[in-house]
Amino acid sequence: MADKQILRQELGARFGGLWPESGPADRPPLFPGLGRAAERLRRQPEYRRAGLVAVMPDPALLQVRINALQDGKTLIAATPGLKQGLVRISPQDLPLPRRSRELRGGALAKAGRILRLPGAKLGKAGLVVGAVMAVDSRGLTLGDGRGLLDLFHALLEALGAITRATPLAVLAAEEQILPELPGEPWDVGADLVLTPERVLRPSEAARPAPALDKLPPALAKLPLIKAALASLARQAGKP
Repeated sequence: MADKQILRQELGARFGGLWPESGPADRPPLFPGLGRAAERLRRQPEYRRAGLVAVMPDPALLQVRINALQDGKTLIAATPGLKQGLVRISPQDLPLPRRSRELRGGALAKAGRILRLPGAKLGKAGLVVGAVMAVDSRGLTLGDGRGLLDLFHALLEALGAITRATPLAVLAAEEQILPELPGEPWDVGADLVLTPERVLRPSEAARPAPALDKLPPALAKLPLIKAALASLARQAGKP
């Protein structure tokens, strides 16, 4: 864990030097060519087949969220820090002129319908999209240290919104692709890495089993996680 944190700090400093306007140094960077990477995702068969797309709230993924609604898809969007849970956003929920403003930050929670657990029906997502600090040739990802992409993926799987076979895509600059990253048993791997220049398809993306009952305290106390565990317990208690 210490090695990963040192690496994050080194990468944040490097990206800040390369892209001074890329946002906070401890978050996935806003690199030049993000729009081209988002367009490259748009052309992939996994994206085209997905009617429902699950996406993280990072600023680096704003164009992905806009594109998905433009393409007639529905979003399951995580809110920042997962503090306000998950929100379902369909194209009719958000007129085109409002999308660039309301598909970001705290506005996400009001852009559609909050999925309140237990009881909410998430549906089946055909694709998950995340942002990273770095990714390697195996698809192993390095996040910002909060564990939110791994948690989002585990939560969706535990609730039946995705399966082990559901692809995970990440957007990255070429400078974010490293030869090898340190990994932990709970790290989820990317099936698709979209850069402004190319598409990488790691052959064996990691798929750890979801373990929402073994989270660190900071994540376990999130209202969304408590509600998800209650929902799963209720399902397990059905005859």
